[in-house]
Amino acid sequence: MGIFKDLLIGGAALKALKRSDRPVVLAPPTCSVVGLEHKGFGSTWKVTYIYNDKPNVKHNFTINKGVKGRTSGRDKWSFQWN
Repeated sequence: MGIFKDLLIGGAALKALKRSDRPVVLAPPTCSVVGLEHKGFGSTWKVTYIYNDKPNVKHNFTINKGVKGRTSGRDKWSFQWN
């Protein structure tokens, strides 16, 4: 049982370490970021946002480490990684 416990603690520590490198999300003026969620053990993040003129509809997309920008229609997003 000791090895299983060590693996479980090691996995939790790895996930905590991966979550510590959150990206800085620079949204366009027409949008507001309402959520940033880490996905899995990798460096994938789910960005949830709303348009300021339609606050009751949430949109989202995922990004990986190394992505510096995104263009979605008229909106230009920037991401800064530590």
